[in-house]
Amino acid sequence: MHAAPKRIRRWVAALIGAVVLTVLGVGAAMAAIPIGQTRTGKMTWYDDAGYGACGTSINAATEDLVAVSTSWWTAANPNNDDLCKGISVEVSYNGRTVTVPVKDKCPTCPADHIDLSKPAFQRLADLDLGTVSGITWKFVNSGGGGGGTGTLPAPTGLKATGTTGSTVSLSWNGVGGAASYAVYRGGTKVGSPSGASFTDTGLAAATAYGYTVAAVDSAGRAGTPSGALTVTTAGGGGGGTTCPVAWTASKSYVPGDRAAYNGHAYTATYYSTGAVPNDPGSWAVWRDDGAC
Repeated sequence: MHAAPKRIRRWVAALIGAVVLTVLGVGAAMAAIPIGQTRTGKMTWYDDAGYGACGTSINAATEDLVAVSTSWWTAANPNNDDLCKGISVEVSYNGRTVTVPVKDKCPTCPADHIDLSKPAFQRLADLDLGTVSGITWKFVNSGGGGGGTGTLPAPTGLKATGTTGSTVSLSWNGVGGAASYAVYRGGTKVGSPSGASFTDTGLAAATAYGYTVAAVDSAGRAGTPSGALTVTTAGGGGGGTTCPVAWTASKSYVPGDRAAYNGHAYTATYYSTGAVPNDPGSWAVWRDDGAC
């Protein structure tokens, strides 16, 4: 993981790119992206947020993306570089493969070294490793990030297999020929699992989310997306699908109402407003139904 602060890192990236182009000339830089050419190298990870070299807002702490070596960039203005026009990197390590779009530049990386966003690295290896050698990777044409440019059919059978207050677990029927899958929440890509299941994390309790899934071929192209599925997270954020909506001091409860508080589900046995469910003074107002 790079130690340079994120804003300094972006400035250094632009400066080094300009120096390379000035000294060597565009023609001396790597003039073509070697699509499909497998390379062996190493990977690190970073979690910067701001604007990437492609000129778009990124958050490497939450999004799947990759920063590649300055030596692969050839345009005087990085925002207009061919790497920013639907190019992804397919990375394989220890039997796992992910495909992530090029969104940024790594000024300190040699040509065979890639810098993955935190979640992308985490799909391949433990974050504590920091640097992993012996990976294989290649540039692939993602057709602009996966909007149905491939030929693979839409996955079927998309369903929720479990929810908590902060997660949604999904599964679907596998697609023949798929190298991986792209999972979208509300149109934003949130995962690239290699198999036909995925758990989305960091969600808000008692909130509805819409999901679709597309199969991705070996060239990094996403096929036709599945039908949409709407899933609502559990209300209490505590750990099960039976948690009701969280208790609030401003709501007036009547007998039979249910609420979650501190990881437990409660049922109102009396009329109340502001009676805290686990307060000893509220024993006649709320019945503790146990952990949820």
